[in-house]
Amino acid sequence: MKKCLLSSLLCVFVTHITLAKIGMPRDNTQVLRHQKFLQPTKSTKKTASFLTPFSQQHFSSPPTSLALTSTMVLKDEIEPNNDVVTAMPLGGNDIKIKGFVNPSGDIDYYSFTANAGDKVYAATQTAFSASGSTDTILDVVASDGFQVLETDDNDGSFGVNSSSIAGTVIPGNGTYYLRVKHLSNSIKLLPYYVYFRLQSGLPGAEIEPNNSTSTANVFPNSAWVSGALSSNQDSDYYSIALNAGDTIFISLDFNPERDGTTWNGQVALGEFSQFYLPAGDPNTQSPNSEGLFLTVKTSGTYYIVVAPDGNTFGTYELSASVLPANNANLSSYTNTTAKAIPSGPTVITSTINIPVNKRIESLKISINLFHSNIEDLDVRLTSPSGNTVILFTDIVALSPMDIKLDDAAAIPVGSFPIVNNIVYQPPKESRLEWFKGQLAQGNWTLTIDVDSPGSTGQLNSWSIEIEEQLNILGTLTSIYTNDFETSDGGFIHSGAQDEWERGTPTMAPINTVNSGTRCWKTDLDNTYNFNTNCDLISPNIYIPDLGVNNAYLTWNQKYQFAGTDGANTNAYAYVEIQEIGTANRRKVWEWLGPKMIGSVGSPSTTINESAGWGLFRTNINEFANKTIRVIFHFESDASSPLLAGWAIDDVNIFKTFCPNSLTLTDTDNYSGVYSRVVASESITARNEVTTNNIIQNPSNLTYQATKAIVLLPNFKADASGGTVFMAQIGGCN
Repeated sequence: MKKCLLSSLLCVFVTHITLAKIGMPRDNTQVLRHQKFLQPTKSTKKTASFLTPFSQQHFSSPPTSLALTSTMVLKDEIEPNNDVVTAMPLGGNDIKIKGFVNPSGDIDYYSFTANAGDKVYAATQTAFSASGSTDTILDVVASDGFQVLETDDNDGSFGVNSSSIAGTVIPGNGTYYLRVKHLSNSIKLLPYYVYFRLQSGLPGAEIEPNNSTSTANVFPNSAWVSGALSSNQDSDYYSIALNAGDTIFISLDFNPERDGTTWNGQVALGEFSQFYLPAGDPNTQSPNSEGLFLTVKTSGTYYIVVAPDGNTFGTYELSASVLPANNANLSSYTNTTAKAIPSGPTVITSTINIPVNKRIESLKISINLFHSNIEDLDVRLTSPSGNTVILFTDIVALSPMDIKLDDAAAIPVGSFPIVNNIVYQPPKESRLEWFKGQLAQGNWTLTIDVDSPGSTGQLNSWSIEIEEQLNILGTLTSIYTNDFETSDGGFIHSGAQDEWERGTPTMAPINTVNSGTRCWKTDLDNTYNFNTNCDLISPNIYIPDLGVNNAYLTWNQKYQFAGTDGANTNAYAYVEIQEIGTANRRKVWEWLGPKMIGSVGSPSTTINESAGWGLFRTNINEFANKTIRVIFHFESDASSPLLAGWAIDDVNIFKTFCPNSLTLTDTDNYSGVYSRVVASESITARNEVTTNNIIQNPSNLTYQATKAIVLLPNFKADASGGTVFMAQIGGCN
């Protein structure tokens, strides 16, 4: 019988979580204590135990930093990469890739360079896939492009039958490949993430005793260690310092000798609400491994724990990689006014006013609340312009909740019942990227629907974190522009069930335009049709010679699509640039997301989610001296539901210009627009911002030589001492 020192009520609640929560990772529902790991029953892959929280007195003095030999880099898959010839180079030893198995039957190759004796640690995370099917095959392929050095189907934990490989030995110097595909040739992965770490040299050695937090080894700066468990009661602890927003990838090899014998264990990270969160499955086929991914919300010392998962034990090698938090161009806005969450059915709202009109590159949201039954809550966010995204519904979790939601986090909310001090992705049915490109200014509304009576709580605080979309710098010269107010812009449309129309949309949730009163939409006053396959096509546009400058395509769009479900593409859209008269073309935006409709509250209310009117842009330098056209392609199948579709407005193509050098005397004003420059020496200057001929906020600023700065209109060299400002242009972005 399982020993439980918690209150009997909590023990019952925990049992409900472990047995009933479908969305939790396969074989990953254990929350582990630092001193003893109970053995799960092997009769089912979904059996696990919650153990007693441990006392804070067991903590040792934390290390102050983590020095890895390398830090992980995030990259997007570059297509085509469906064979070894077109394989995407990983370009490093520590990489996280966001990729798509699309269309069905797609195979993705990634190349890397390795030396004899190096070892590969890799795993896939598929739980965020909109298709709902998450079964990958992960291979390490030899330099000949054919021999499979190691393969895995089911060792992963985040996404049913995802993959984990740890400790594959590289036989000789050369180029090798990771290969990712779905088990079925008829199902897509939308998206998957593959984590990769190549270890060289020899791992550090475990130092006993290290069977508690007070005796934990500091994880070595090589991020690689070898050790052994001496019994089925032994556990090994390693301390590691992580910064707020860091994502850690932990990979555990149970058979480093590759001698055909293996044992089964688990790896965990903690503590979170005094619990450890593990990855572990019952597989005992050699070579056996586990892969764990997690994004932490606060900086501090964490512990990696290696433990048995049953009666077996033995040697292991443990690798870890850290993807640092991206904190560039971030602004945070918080509502700290507590608000009661009464017994339901009911609805409460809370607002945050963002006073500045930042353009959103990405958005994150933090929620801090207590509730006696979090599963009873449905939470959504509505922007000032009115588009709504459901953040989560009916997740089984232990209160209190103190989480951040971020599309770029390691795993989706619902992966664990612990919702404290963790950054999660939204559930696979939602995307915060639906706020991308919008202007942030105005009131943002958090809405909480309480489904049923009998439970209460309090919203303590919540916040919105915005990564601002950077401005394009330099003098901007238009190549093509049209807002579709007075003409169709030379656009044409065609295809099966073609419904592209220009005018004022009236089909909610797309019943506004980005500017003026007219835009293009798949159907102005209704949903799109079944079996659509149609294009909205720009006129031919010549892109002139750019020299050292840049060219961009921008457009504004709002959309609501049905999702992609397994092999069925209920709706699909992309934007593509084509060079006229050639096969040269590039997709610059593609929609591969989930169904943008959901239900909240009791009685159930349908929420028509949508993206907001957002500005999208892409660099098109490769089309200089070429004639192009821009195609907005949309298709649907015979499946329900039919939703509002896709609207396009304000299409622009322009080039940037920056002079090669700039010299200003103390009597000159810089009269251009935003420009990035590099100063030739340390100089003092005055940045004057003029409104109605009144100089506001004058200040003397010192810029360090060779460092990039940005000049605003009316920038002026300081008159004191007759300083002359000289700068070499550092290039427009």
